[in-house]
Amino acid sequence: MSAQPDAAPPTAAGRKSPHNQFLDLVRTVAIIRVLAWHTYGFAWLSYLIASMPAMFFVAGSLMAHSLERTSVRKVLYARFRRLLIPLWAFGFVVLSGMILHSATEAELGLPVRWEQVPWWIFPLWDPQGSDWGITFWAVLWYMRCLTWLILLSPILLWLFKRFSIVLIGVPLGALAVFEMRSRSGHAVAWQFEDLALFGIFWLLGFAYNAGDFAQMSTRLRALATVAFAAGAAIWVITQDVPGMVVNASYPAHLLVGLTWLMAALTFERLLNRFALRAGPARFIAWVNDRIFTIYLWHAAGLFVMYELLWVEDRPTWVRHAFALPIVLVVTFVCMLAFGWVEDLAARREVHLAPRAGDGPVVAARTRPAWARAIMPGVAGLGVLAMLAGFLTERFDNAPSLSASAVAIPPSGVGIALRAESAVILEKPPETAPADTTQAAIPVSAAELQALFDSWRAANNLPGATVALRRADGSAWAAASGVDASTGAPIAVGRVYPTASVTKTFTAALILQLVEEGKVDLDAKVSSYVRGIAHSDQYTVRHLIQHMSGLMATDAVAPAEALLAASRTPLAFTPGTGFLYSSPGYYMLGLVIEKVTGVSYTQALHERLLDPLELRGTLMDEEISPLAESTHAQANPALRSSSGVLRSSSGPAVTGVQMEYFGVLWSSAGLYSTVEDLAKWAVAFYATDAVVNEATRDRMTTFLGPEFQYAGLGTYPFCPCWIEDGRILSDRWGHYGRSGVMEYDPSDQIAFTLYTSGTDIDERLIVAYDELSARLRDLVRGRPLPN
Repeated sequence: MSAQPDAAPPTAAGRKSPHNQFLDLVRTVAIIRVLAWHTYGFAWLSYLIASMPAMFFVAGSLMAHSLERTSVRKVLYARFRRLLIPLWAFGFVVLSGMILHSATEAELGLPVRWEQVPWWIFPLWDPQGSDWGITFWAVLWYMRCLTWLILLSPILLWLFKRFSIVLIGVPLGALAVFEMRSRSGHAVAWQFEDLALFGIFWLLGFAYNAGDFAQMSTRLRALATVAFAAGAAIWVITQDVPGMVVNASYPAHLLVGLTWLMAALTFERLLNRFALRAGPARFIAWVNDRIFTIYLWHAAGLFVMYELLWVEDRPTWVRHAFALPIVLVVTFVCMLAFGWVEDLAARREVHLAPRAGDGPVVAARTRPAWARAIMPGVAGLGVLAMLAGFLTERFDNAPSLSASAVAIPPSGVGIALRAESAVILEKPPETAPADTTQAAIPVSAAELQALFDSWRAANNLPGATVALRRADGSAWAAASGVDASTGAPIAVGRVYPTASVTKTFTAALILQLVEEGKVDLDAKVSSYVRGIAHSDQYTVRHLIQHMSGLMATDAVAPAEALLAASRTPLAFTPGTGFLYSSPGYYMLGLVIEKVTGVSYTQALHERLLDPLELRGTLMDEEISPLAESTHAQANPALRSSSGVLRSSSGPAVTGVQMEYFGVLWSSAGLYSTVEDLAKWAVAFYATDAVVNEATRDRMTTFLGPEFQYAGLGTYPFCPCWIEDGRILSDRWGHYGRSGVMEYDPSDQIAFTLYTSGTDIDERLIVAYDELSARLRDLVRGRPLPN
């Protein structure tokens, strides 16, 4: 599709109105840049030619030219015919593939949702499909934005003729308002930010068509280029541009887009002469002949490239060397297979291979009046449907999670049960005194093992592992019974899911960042992560202590859980109640990634696991990685058209590279052994290896019963007592799904336990307390076995 108006009448000489070769060249360069960006995603590529601003500039210019030469009805009909027919063909193939995949394969994530199908027919909102097929539909935001601007063009052109270039102040002002609201922590639908941003370039296309740029001297264009480039550089240097990706910041995208547009206009004559040369002219016409086909079907190239190069481990150089060739080859094959659809849509002579130059225009058949009225009628309802699409997205607050998934996990139930039965004493409870007659005699391993075996049998547990560790480094660990999952004898080094004990590691990372002055416990979370899960309404402290009001989920991955949390109102005003929330700890994971600039798993290793030599402790994605990322960034409902987590220029999640291939992430995704967890408990609660003494004191400053006695990632194991207005306890720690980690500051000993095949309940809480007390009484004042 070359850059010429639709339905343009012949000139006096009987020829078609000549198209603008400069615009064809700009669009050719832009589509090549789109392919390169989507293939590699290197941050520096986002600075090398602003492709989407260029494409909307060209489309706006052509739209204005067409509207000036023929009726609105004919222009809208022609434009949507050329836009929708290729989209329908693409959608038929892609949706069929996604539906077939959902029906035949076990699938991670959401399947095709039927309420999305209408947007594939007329893209008044973003066409979406299954999570598996995201590569195919993630690029279709462009079709939605293009549809909106086409529908708005008649009124925009009418206004432009009256107010000229001053009209750009409307989308520019809207973009500024959206930016300020986003900076203040308010959620802004990025679809409307897209409309404001690309509406600016659409109107600049109107100005180009009107000859406004022709009135600017080359020198003035060059000065504008330098000014916009300087503005872009200043913005990127002084503002937070997530991942240093231009597309992730609307102001940066605007400034970089204006820089490249004015640079192209500065050299317009030179570029036009180049585009008219025989060789370049053939290539430019060849690309423009299949421009929609290339844009739509390059997604197939990306899909094949990912499957070939990323599913299995490949050397980095292989991925970089072969990624773009694979995308280009597959896209070319799709051009041969489906490009003829674009000919039908444009009413051109059908040809399988793209060719240099337009073929003869096929005369339009005479159609009944009702048929001629279909497209204008749909277009007439477009603006109202745009509002309907917005309402569909903004007010569909019902989470898509099953009832079983919207639940408090067992560890949270255990904390609640303990809080309900907590006993608050007037003074510290008495403990069994140490046996001074055997103070120098180590407790034998046989004694400890016999006690552990009898306890397991008395509680009818299939198998368990246990560890004790003192602050001096002495330790003991044992196993008893069988592994419930295999029936084999359980090993003391059994690596098991620690579940919510993971939260102590997440809290520790946050508290380290607080000590470093990089995070403020009482700052709104929107200071770090904006635009999702009501982050402007609660603080970091609220998240750690489950006082944010975010919904509870059980065994739901972060992408799905945070989408549901974004659509679900807070259960209460933050700080006024307690609700054990896994999404809350996912939000803390995002804060950690934002501030450290690395993935949660990497931060965990660099700051905690590796320094403490917890070699048996790994994230679930390191043990059994899933095929696809479940990171919050993987959910398109939480992403902007740039492919990063919804953000603009203020503090936001960085790094388009952030991925996570597990299930329970920063809330409950850690696997470990009882020995490693005992070592962790001592390091966290008794030494300066993780946080300093002042921070440990704040961690163990517990709230009242209405907040389930929450500390900072830590809970008291009552009986408790009040001293100087502060709730104290002889032990504290955290429950997991099938075990416990606790620390006794008086005896300076950690106790960790895993019970195979169990979910914590009231009976197990009593049993855990019994074993803890019996073991601590036995070893009090005596060395542990060598």
